[in-house]
Formats: sequence, C-alpha cells, structure tokens
Amino acid sequence: MELEILLSLQQQGRLFITPKRVRLLKEIHREGSISKGAKAAGISYKSAWDAVKDMNELALQPLVTSETGGKGGGGARLTAYGTRILKMYGLLAQIERMAVDALQDDAASLDSLLSVVSRFGLQTSARNQFFANVQALNPDDLSQQVCLTLKGGATVWADITERSCRRLGLFEGKEVLALIKAPWVTIESESEACLPGNRLPGVVREVIFGEQFNEVILTLDQGGDICALRPVHEPVPAPREHAVACFSPDQVILATLEN
Repeated sequence: MELEILLSLQQQGRLFITPKRVRLLKEIHREGSISKGAKAAGISYKSAWDAVKDMNELALQPLVTSETGGKGGGGARLTAYGTRILKMYGLLAQIERMAVDALQDDAASLDSLLSVVSRFGLQTSARNQFFANVQALNPDDLSQQVCLTLKGGATVWADITERSCRRLGLFEGKEVLALIKAPWVTIESESEACLPGNRLPGVVREVIFGEQFNEVILTLDQGGDICALRPVHEPVPAPREHAVACFSPDQVILATLEN
C-alpha cells in the first residue's frame, strides 16, 4: 500500500500553501516568470496569477514579486521569504515521509516523535542507541549526573555538563536518546568486576573477528543488543556466554528534540 500525505497550510481560515501551489512556486523560481511557471506546473496563467495574488495577500510578506511585461506576464522571482517557504515545505515533506514509513513498519515505535526521527531520519556513527527517560538529575559542581531509565527497564547514568543539561532542556520524565560508541564499551565475564560505571548484563550473541579489532555483540537481559569493539589482544567471551557490558557515564552522549 502506497500512502501519501498531502500537506496544506491555512492562514486566516483560507488555504495558503498547497502541494499545487508549492509546485507553482518551484516552477516560477526555475522559469523566472509566472506565465512560464504556470505552463510548467500544468495550470492556466489566470489560475497561477490568482494563486500568487492570494498567497501574497495572506502571507506576512510577499512570496513572489513580478514586473509587468504585457501578455506574457513579465518576469517574476521568489522573494527571500518565498524561498524560505519552499525550504520549510521541503522539511515538512521529509517529516511526512518518515511518518508514512513509521506507519507501515510494524517494528517502529509511534510513542514519540523522537523515536520516529531517530529510526528514519537520524544517522550517527554511534553503534549503540537506546531510548530512555530521565529519572533524576543530580548536580555535581559544573556537571549533572543524569539517571536514565532505558525502555527495557535498566538504569544507566550519564555525566554531562550543566550547560549541556540546560541546552537539552532536561527534566524528570523527558525522553532522550542515549548514544554509546562501540569502542567505549568493554565486555567482561560475570565473574570479573567492572570498573565503577554502567553495567548491562546479557548473553554474547556473536563475535566477529578482525585483524585489529574484534566486534562483540551482546543481547541484553533487558532486551536489545549492545556492540563492543575491542582490540584483538584483549580476550573476549565466547558466544552464548553470560557477560556484562561496561561503560563510563561520561561516555554516554544524550540527544533529544527541542520542546
């Protein structure tokens, strides 16, 4: 099933921006003329002129400026505001696409915009990404010890600066994305004692051997996987062994959407 969202914006109870008008604005920008833009968009010159007049009247400032040129309609160009309207509509179209993809993907969470954006629109170099909620904020000099509850129920601590905490607008209950790069994770056996920090127990699902590094993938008891990238000289547990993923609070990167 192919779904498409047709986004329209209203101003003062009247249609302001529609997909057809967006196409017209694009063609006017490309052709430099309302008449040529109308022809390229597949609409009459009168309809195009009426649409431009309507948008200019409804907007805070004109989207299109034109010069009289007789029967042909003269030259026309988008204003800086009109160009921003097109760019804004393009961003909204990307969000629409992510929403449609999320709807048709049974594995995608629709609990929050952050989860949708992270799955379909956010690419990072960090292999390990976990959705979490802020459980507590504990100030420590110029930093904040942020206690996080992962979606599976486990607790993770992140150590970030006070300034970063304010910039992210963190508060108890806020959803965040916790990122941990694979080289920052160590995998220890259950009998070994991890250094003070975060501990996530699980079972080794796979070990991929390389020339300089070995990749260890641990299926966590709380659900989900965590990946560790370790130098070849370090011992690694075998598949199906119980182990613990360890990483420091200051190696947890937090990301969130602005309120």
